[in-house]
Amino acid sequence: MDTISLSPALLSASLFSGLAPADVAGFLKSARCRLDSFPRGTILLSQGDSVTAAGVLLSGKLKAYRLNRQGEENLQSVMGPGSMFGDMLMATDNGKSPVTVEALEEGRVLFVPFESIMAAPGDFGNRLRINLLHELSARYWALNRKVRYLSERSLRGRIALFLLDAARDQGGPTFTLSMTREAMASLLGVNRSALSRELSRMEKDGLLAVYRGSFRLLSREGLERCLG
Repeated sequence: MDTISLSPALLSASLFSGLAPADVAGFLKSARCRLDSFPRGTILLSQGDSVTAAGVLLSGKLKAYRLNRQGEENLQSVMGPGSMFGDMLMATDNGKSPVTVEALEEGRVLFVPFESIMAAPGDFGNRLRINLLHELSARYWALNRKVRYLSERSLRGRIALFLLDAARDQGGPTFTLSMTREAMASLLGVNRSALSRELSRMEKDGLLAVYRGSFRLLSREGLERCLG
């Protein structure tokens, strides 16, 4: 096990938001946290594993995916430094992971047990638990959005709703997405090639302009008409 240090990624993680570095350092010394290094291809969590701790990614990149009956990967998310996984499951009586978490790059992850979070004392502990609730709330609304996207009857409707949400979040018709095209396709429940074909059609229809990693919505009204 590696020595735990206060890296920028650790301090920027949502779990430790607003907490003094000295207090975080004290918590890490007293809590039963574990810091692991891993090479590319490491399985950090397998589908069906019990989850008793939240993983805070400090460096590297991870992917979370489900395997279908044919053994094919259904990508759920791609995570970078500061991301968390396992936080929604560690407090449940039967916290079995619905996904496999695999390393896309070498890196390091800090595992923080649920019991340590709940037992943390004083104002620090209260803030730590509030941060955890904020993270869980954000995950809930992200899942709620995904359900809305998948409820659209057409792929064009799913794309339109997703892009309208993204423009609203970023405050304008031109914006850059933090996710890859593959992650966007997985969120919308299609493969990447189908997503790319439909985006090209929507661009030809004058609904949007697609740049490398960014979008510009040309007709909000037209996109709204795509919704089922």
